[in-house]
Formats: sequence, C-alpha cells, structure tokens
Amino acid sequence: MSDHHFADSLTPQQDRAAGAVMGSIIGDALGVGPHWYYDLDELHAAYPTPICGYVPVHPGRYHDGVELGDVSQTGQFQQLLLESLVAKGTYQEEDYLRRLEPLLDTLDGEPESGRFTEQPIRDIWYALKVEGKHWHDDDFASLADTSEAAQRAVLIGARYHGDLMQAGLHCAACARLTHRDPAIVTASTAFGIVIGALVAGMPLDGNLGQTMRQMILRGELPFTHAVLAEEQHLGLTPPRPSRELPFPDVLLGMGWWIQAAQSPHIQVQPPEAIAQVYGMACSLSMLMPAAFFLAAHTPDSFEKPILTAINSGGNNMARAAMTGALCGAHLGLSAIPKRLITGLKDHQRWVNDAIQLAKDADLGHCNAELA
Repeated sequence: MSDHHFADSLTPQQDRAAGAVMGSIIGDALGVGPHWYYDLDELHAAYPTPICGYVPVHPGRYHDGVELGDVSQTGQFQQLLLESLVAKGTYQEEDYLRRLEPLLDTLDGEPESGRFTEQPIRDIWYALKVEGKHWHDDDFASLADTSEAAQRAVLIGARYHGDLMQAGLHCAACARLTHRDPAIVTASTAFGIVIGALVAGMPLDGNLGQTMRQMILRGELPFTHAVLAEEQHLGLTPPRPSRELPFPDVLLGMGWWIQAAQSPHIQVQPPEAIAQVYGMACSLSMLMPAAFFLAAHTPDSFEKPILTAINSGGNNMARAAMTGALCGAHLGLSAIPKRLITGLKDHQRWVNDAIQLAKDADLGHCNAELA
C-alpha cells in the first residue's frame, strides 16, 4: 500500500502504468528550473546543492516565466497526448494532431515563442506554417536527434503494455510526426516498448535485452530478426533482414546499460557524473543510456535516480523525464513521493488521467484476449 492515496485502488499493473506516465511528467517539471546548466559550478551556484525538488526558473534563463511545478513545452506535447489517449481510449493520431494545432498556432518558429521551443518543434512549425506542408509529407519532420518522441512513447507504451507489437507500431507512428531520422524513430519506439514491458512485469535487469531479442525472434515486436555475431559459429544462418523493420541493437543496448549499472566492477562516482560519461547534451543517444543507468543503479527507489538526473546538469530535464518513466514503470505510482506529485501543477488532473490510461490499458488487454 502506498504512503499516499493516489494509487491505493490500483492493481500492480495499473500502478506501474500510471507510474510511468506520472514519472515522466514529473521528471520534465523538475527539470524546468535548472535546465541546461552545462557548467556544473554555475548550476551549484544557482541552486542549493543537491536540488531536492521543484525549483524556480531564474530570470533570463530558459523557460523563464513557467510557473513552479509546471512542465516545459515538451511536457505540454506529452500532456496533450495523454488527454487524447484518455478521451479516445486508444491512440488516434488525428485526434492528437487536432489537439496540437492550438498550441502550434501560438508559436512563431523562434526558440523563445512562449515556452522554450525545441528544434524539432520549430522545424515542424516551419514546415506547416511557412512551407505549407502537411503531416506525413516527404521531408516534413525534423532531422533533430532529440528525445521528444521517446518521451511521448512512454504514454503509448504504458497504454499498450498488453500488446507490445501494437505499442511499437503506435510509438513509431507518433515518433515520425516530429522526427525523421530512422535511428531516432527506432530508439524512441524501443523506449516505448520497454516501458510497456516493465509495466507488464518484466524485471529491470540485465536480461532485458536478450528477453526483447527472444520476443523479436517469436515475431512479437516490430523489429527485424538477426543472428548475433557470437552465434554464427553455431552454424545459425542470419535471416535476410526485413527492409521494412529496424534492427534490434538498441534493445540489446538497453540490457547492457542495465548490466553496467548493476555491475560491482563498474563504479561512477558521484552518480551524477553519468551525464558526463554518456554526454550532457540533447541527443537521445546521450540521454537514454544515462536514464537506464540511473534507474537500474538504484532500482528500489524512484526519488534517488530522478533527482540524480536533475543534479547532473546539461539536458537534465529530458534525462529526468526518461529516468522517471523507467522508475515509474518499474516501481509504480505508489513509489513516487507524495511531495513530487502534489508539487506538480494541476497534479490531480494528471494523476486522474494517468490512472484512467492505466485502467483503459487493462480493459484493452482483456478485450484483446477475448477477441
């Protein structure tokens, strides 16, 4: 039973689904104040160390004007997706795009048009508003290698944890709305699938990558079959890769990142330095391994990994959002400290939506089994 009332009536899977959703949104909101301090001495001078909760944005910094406990613009894109998933009960792209339009209409294509606007959103704004393109036109989405699509994939993975093939297909479609780099679409899709797998009860341990690979070999995930190099001496013939499906290496990598975090022979001290090990910038290739490392390094805590992500500088906001999603999917809403929930702006609204998504996910899974 939780130490707060939010998750008291949920099943374990519902608890984890709601935890993934809230963990990601909370991570985003925690990072709004101390976002993008690449000089750690400057970060420590700006805020009492360590940062233990929501802190305000200093005047003149990124996200200036965003209220304490509120989310970034990336978080707004997440919240609009959450609203759509709850309103429709499923992922319906047209409904999500309809909800995005009023927000896009408030922007002017510049970084500081309201809340800070990330590069992929500036790119799609320009394609829509200046070039007159439409969603899914050639060269519409951005080539940015950032994490926004992976953060949206958290919600889809939690909603479709009972059908990871469907989760992957929806995650990929949603990713392509803003990103067209195939590697970023693949990694974002993989992240959503793993969130769904954790919600379904898969352990957060070093076997994750191999477990995902076995699911691919059984045709349960939208990735191509592959024979690992070390297996070829057994006489296994590599199948012809599908031209329509991505390779599974990123899923294998997730298992190795977890193994590194849980290995007694690999130490990163202080833990915040993991951001410097993997990279402090906005690339998904830097953020995702750090998030896995932090979540797996202290697998019995929600608070410690997410606050370590916040105190590690650089793009700590996205790193914390991804870390919070992993911890929430693994531990559940019931493991999130009450103060981190109630400190979120309009927290009851988002808790209610997260719980409804979790219940819809269980209902959808039951209906699929009956079909």
